Amino acid sequence: MKNYLIGIDAGNTSSKVVIFDEFGTIMSSASTPSMRFEQRGPGFEEFDVDNLWHDITVCIGEAIKKSGVDAKDIKGIGVTSFGNGVVFVGKNGEAIAPGCFSHDHRADDIIEMYKKEGTYDKINDIVKGTLFAGEPGPILRWYKEHERDVYDKIGGAMMFKDYIMFKLTGVLATDLNCWGGSFMFDLETMDYSEELFKLYGIEEMMDAMPELHEATDIVGYVGPEVAKVTGLTEGTPVAAGMMDILACLVGSGATGDEIYTAIAGSWSINETHSDKILPGLSSNMPYLFKGEYLNCSYTGASGSNYEWFTKILGDRAKIEADKRGISFFTVLDEMIQSIDPAKAKVLFCPFVAQPSLHPMAKANFLNIDLNTSYEEMAFAVAEGCAFIHKYHIDILRNVGLPLKEVRLTGGTARSKVWNHIFADVLQAPIVGVDCDETGALGAALTAGIGAGIYSSYEDAFAKAVRLLDPILPDASKAEIYEKNYAEWTLINESLMNYWENK
Repeated sequence: MKNYLIGIDAGNTSSKVVIFDEFGTIMSSASTPSMRFEQRGPGFEEFDVDNLWHDITVCIGEAIKKSGVDAKDIKGIGVTSFGNGVVFVGKNGEAIAPGCFSHDHRADDIIEMYKKEGTYDKINDIVKGTLFAGEPGPILRWYKEHERDVYDKIGGAMMFKDYIMFKLTGVLATDLNCWGGSFMFDLETMDYSEELFKLYGIEEMMDAMPELHEATDIVGYVGPEVAKVTGLTEGTPVAAGMMDILACLVGSGATGDEIYTAIAGSWSINETHSDKILPGLSSNMPYLFKGEYLNCSYTGASGSNYEWFTKILGDRAKIEADKRGISFFTVLDEMIQSIDPAKAKVLFCPFVAQPSLHPMAKANFLNIDLNTSYEEMAFAVAEGCAFIHKYHIDILRNVGLPLKEVRLTGGTARSKVWNHIFADVLQAPIVGVDCDETGALGAALTAGIGAGIYSSYEDAFAKAVRLLDPILPDASKAEIYEKNYAEWTLINESLMNYWENK
């Protein structure tokens, strides 16, 4: 009898349900449509919680049907999602407000209030990171100040992954990594803190917090109603899972020393692990093992810049692709590859979303003239995305975290052209994974450990994670990219004054 696992990866643009066999082979997958609301105010980034849950149930049924797998052979379900943002339910478990994405920054005024009150640094000291507006604490405070009727109805607050687990099992639970990485407890005690909630100004919410679990803990089992709707077997175990950034690390098998994981997706995520809580980072999160931390540096846009570029300015590449009968992205890869970085003049600042280098930062092209080609602009976007990763990876290196290789994941990681640019910009080997859904794979592996399919993370990696050959940096391009990066850095430093006074 074969064993199968489900990984559910709930992202900022869509959610995916992926069925794997125990050796990491994708049997089938299904995705939800885009789920973003039209903004109902400045900084709002929301989704319909009930509609998205419905879409996920449809995707589960579709994935099971497409796979041909007997649902009784599915031994566990792991769930991952973006961290930060928040989902609320009422006293009876019903959705009472739209869910908030991690890009939501309606609470910018709350962050400024914390700074003026003198509580901002105190919060950061407890959570061991750098608080921003898209995290649950500030959003909850925003509801308390601006939509008190919703705030007073809250019976449970959680991450989106936790809402999916709640609907699957009826249990309000979360994992240490995702909830701690969203700055909702004391990182030193790994538990809730009354002091922290008082500093947030949301002390009433202590009783609405989910149970805390390790990633591989089985928090509950698929209930009868969910089984009827999805085709799952009642009693299928559901693991606590983890934030998507740690799930990508797990799906890449990147637990070795001196290995970084870079996720070039909706966010620019850059992370590694150590036994230290390090100051000045975006966050230090609970990791897979006690006494170790996930050390992270990030901002809110990487591959999403490319998504914007292809959507708004991609017509020329689309026409070329149609003429030649090839993939749109293949044409773009060819265009990017045609540019010599030593001659490239156009620079791109990749800030299409928040949080960023500054709350008012926006994306822009620099050095465009009458001779600028479409190819140069496409290259500038790719180079700019690599530069924002370098910016963060240098932060991690500079606090004493050595780098031997980078495991690159996210949508743009599928492009060899982008892999080469990252290798040359970072001057480090780039290692990919032979799996297009590393986040879902990481979630599935945690469920497999919890369900006893694997004895440990190492056992899971040996059986289910397949690495690609490394792409090595071209040393002859190191000086070229350092020169381009220095100019890119100078531009951003110059824009700081503009952003500050906007």
